[in-house]
Amino acid sequence: MKKIKNIINITNNTAYDLCADYIPEYVKSDALFLDLETTGFTPAKSKLYLVGTAYFENDSLITEQFFAESKAPDEERKLLASLDELLSKFHTIITFHGNQFDLPFLRGCKKRLGTDFLHTAGNRVDLYQHFHAYKHIFSLENYKQRSFESFLGIKREDTYTGGELIKVYEDYIKNPDDNCLCLLLQHNYEDLLGMVQLVSLYAFDSFFDGHFVPVSTAVSVYRKMDGTKGLEFIISCRIDNQLPAAITCNNNHFYLHTDQNYAAFRIPLLQGELKYFFPNYKDYFYLPDEDRSIHKSVAAYVDKAHRQKSRASNCYSKKTGIFLPQYEEVITPAFYTEYKSKISYFELPEYFQGSSTDYTDDKLMLLKNYCMHILKILKTGIS
Repeated sequence: MKKIKNIINITNNTAYDLCADYIPEYVKSDALFLDLETTGFTPAKSKLYLVGTAYFENDSLITEQFFAESKAPDEERKLLASLDELLSKFHTIITFHGNQFDLPFLRGCKKRLGTDFLHTAGNRVDLYQHFHAYKHIFSLENYKQRSFESFLGIKREDTYTGGELIKVYEDYIKNPDDNCLCLLLQHNYEDLLGMVQLVSLYAFDSFFDGHFVPVSTAVSVYRKMDGTKGLEFIISCRIDNQLPAAITCNNNHFYLHTDQNYAAFRIPLLQGELKYFFPNYKDYFYLPDEDRSIHKSVAAYVDKAHRQKSRASNCYSKKTGIFLPQYEEVITPAFYTEYKSKISYFELPEYFQGSSTDYTDDKLMLLKNYCMHILKILKTGIS
């Protein structure tokens, strides 16, 4: 078995500046990044030939790789023993797709080899599972680690996939060659470095959890897809923690663009007449001639020929104005185009225009709650 150790000083290293801000203390002191290279997906039939690990120590990132120089079971046992020795020092394992592959594969190896190796860390973090929740935000081609790296602008020297390297390992076993070994180690090494830098994506958690401040709002004219003009409401925000990559995403009602510490929400405004549906329709009468409902205390003075008991679907009053959309009744009163419409609207308040420094705390919170609502809808991918 070969052991390869590298030490990277991350102080003033731009590749790790952002991720350093989002690496929790327990990761810096108590977490091990893990990536495996195998000859297949099934541990009962496939071999583990390379274990890659990375961890922080003071101001350095240390990688340790354990390479099997043959397919002999004893080589795999040595890999597992070396990994177990490392794992005994940490309480957290960080992987990319490890809950579905790396960790089950290790358990399968243990079973096949009949070993007692493999210390089990108490806390397991799968970066793939965590950041896959942003699939509607990042709009990646796929959700492989390389796609996340490209999203962050990370460039690799390695051009191989794990599947392609199986043949390289087979060739190495038949004829040990330094070039083959370098290809195998480089792929795993860059996977480890990439995983560490993916930690910077936690900045999006911070943003989506509300660590931003609206700084200004404005109403602007924009051109619709059909060429006509419309009005849109723009909310500009300052993000507390710099994002590692810009995003642009939208659905049928909301548009979001971010760049480092800046975010802009753009929402097309609806101009016209909407309906407010009264909650207890049994207390109202509907006036067909006027297409509205009034409370029964007032309806008593209306000729019976011009009134009828309200139903939930026609128990409303009307309002003409300029409105903003919402998928939940975040801001009330809520108005609708029709009964049980999925989208409701609230009237654009006058104070929702200008510098947010002019807002009272409660109004600023209302504006921020609306922004949080937009983020929630965009993240879930609702159209």
